[in-house]
Amino acid sequence: MPAADKATLHSGGCLCGAVRFSVSGDPTGGNHCHCGMCRKDSGSGVSTFVTFPTATLKWDGKPAEFESSPNRFRGFCPTCGSSLTWRHGDHPDFLDFRLGSFDDPTPFKAKKHLWVSTALPSFAGIDPDIEHIDQSS
Repeated sequence: MPAADKATLHSGGCLCGAVRFSVSGDPTGGNHCHCGMCRKDSGSGVSTFVTFPTATLKWDGKPAEFESSPNRFRGFCPTCGSSLTWRHGDHPDFLDFRLGSFDDPTPFKAKKHLWVSTALPSFAGIDPDIEHIDQSS
């Protein structure tokens, strides 16, 4: 069997189970976002995302989307409201998944912090060993 066929499958979904997803292989990125919109969307002090190519994505149920700023979309379950994804409209080949939406989030590690100038000092826990970016790109 070719190596690509043995890619690790990662699955997850929303709180109520109406929206499920699976992606395979290794993530192309992972970040902690400290921007105000991610704090509002997640209801927490920092949001953590893991990025996968959309070519590996399979949905069971369909998330709804909200355009939170021009050409930036946040996906959520239309039934329970769980926040699931973030995407940039100009980059359709990649999708950021909320770390907490994975059934097993333990294999993933963040590679950078975004919007560090707006981080909440009491919640940031900024890792000095990964990249820090004042804003997202």
